[in-house]
Amino acid sequence: MFKKKIVFRADGNSSSGLGHLYRLFALVEMYKEYYEFVFVTKESSTLKVIPKDYPILLIPNSIKIEDEPNWLSDNFKPSEYIIIVDGYQFVSNYQKTIKKTGYKLMYIDDLTAEYMYADIVVNHSPSTKKSNYKSENHTKFALGTSYAILRPLFLKAASQIRKIDKIDTAFVCFGGSDKFNLSLFAIQALLDIKDFKKIFVVLGAAYQHKELFELAGQHSIIRIIKNASEKEMVDIMQQCNFAIAPASTILFELCCIKMPVLSGYYVTNQKNIYNQLSEINAIYKGGNFKNYTKLEFIKKILDVLNSKTISKQIEQQQLLFKGKSKNYFLGLLNSLNLNFVKANKTHLTQVFNWSNDALVRKNSYQNEFILLDKHTKWFNQKIKNKNTLFLIAIINKNPIGIVRFEIKKNNAVIGVLIDEKFRGQRLGIPMLTEAAKIYFNTYKNPIFAYIKNSNLASIKSFKNAGYHFYKYETVQSIKSVVYKLETKDVLR
Repeated sequence: MFKKKIVFRADGNSSSGLGHLYRLFALVEMYKEYYEFVFVTKESSTLKVIPKDYPILLIPNSIKIEDEPNWLSDNFKPSEYIIIVDGYQFVSNYQKTIKKTGYKLMYIDDLTAEYMYADIVVNHSPSTKKSNYKSENHTKFALGTSYAILRPLFLKAASQIRKIDKIDTAFVCFGGSDKFNLSLFAIQALLDIKDFKKIFVVLGAAYQHKELFELAGQHSIIRIIKNASEKEMVDIMQQCNFAIAPASTILFELCCIKMPVLSGYYVTNQKNIYNQLSEINAIYKGGNFKNYTKLEFIKKILDVLNSKTISKQIEQQQLLFKGKSKNYFLGLLNSLNLNFVKANKTHLTQVFNWSNDALVRKNSYQNEFILLDKHTKWFNQKIKNKNTLFLIAIINKNPIGIVRFEIKKNNAVIGVLIDEKFRGQRLGIPMLTEAAKIYFNTYKNPIFAYIKNSNLASIKSFKNAGYHFYKYETVQSIKSVVYKLETKDVLR
């Protein structure tokens, strides 16, 4: 059993923009503590934006996109790597070929246009639904702002409260290249409005216009920042109380910091996020920025300054981003790396410790602490019992929990627990579904889950894993609910 690694795959330059690269940088920061990785990009990408501590491999420009899966498999064994891709070139045929090559694949999407072959599709637009997609049966979807692709310091800021009492410091950013030079027109507008005492403008590595630098030389309140680090971006945003930015990842970051934002779009993939955040009044509506002039920016900025809804918009931003997406993304990747082994004597101590976890005891029908000698006797009987299917869940060679089936004449009763370190990752559902496949490979009788009425999290996990309500029952004087799974409910 290999310890899996990650290939991050994206391109970006002054023509295509840098958004796909920066989104994957955010995912690298979430994962690098737990997984080894390599960042793979084309030779034609803007390489200077890639952090210097990232291991990189360049794809020669001569490699065509249809030949890329074979190039990847020549360089990275499919049995050892999970691939995460972000970019519009990774269409259905690309995904299909990657899967045929043997890789597990996560695809970062924002267009809902392709037929999906990936194992996991992530789209962090607020109102995207599974019904927007066509896909293979095995494809799982991670949708909405719970899966916002944000760097750790922004996730931390998202969990904090902020109030805006006045507007006098502006933040402006139009992406890595800003090909329409919208930063210039926005800054010109802000200069004409005397409320603003300081203006921060963040430019990307692919920005190639000259006029803005000349303007900054004439006005001391303008501060230009290029290629800002994560910490610099957070620090700058927290100094600001108003922002102008497109409906891309930068808008999500601003909503984590929390402030009034004039937002709009100028490319297709921004329109969906713009419409959805406009609908819930989390931003001020700028519409299509593509042909904006200085005068149009002035009008919109004055509308914000005269607005009475700033506090309500910040409340909406707080509801959208709660700072938990790192845990959820860890769960996504870990679910692609989930395996099971049958329990054996080497697991005795681990299972003993798990079984005496406070939450496990609380949710059990027997709450008292389990003594080691009693546990040892029970455990040794269970691993030898032909009527017990005792599975240990493994992620990257680390045991992370138990799924146990007690097999009776007409059914099996399931029990499940997850190591405290892996809770909050939404791993209960993949553990239940994958363990059920193992069970139904040998047995045909249905699985019953007995759950205390008070254990709402467990009930939700079983329902999402395909279990159906069967009946209410009182177990040891405790009101409980029974859920049922049959072989026809399980996707192979």
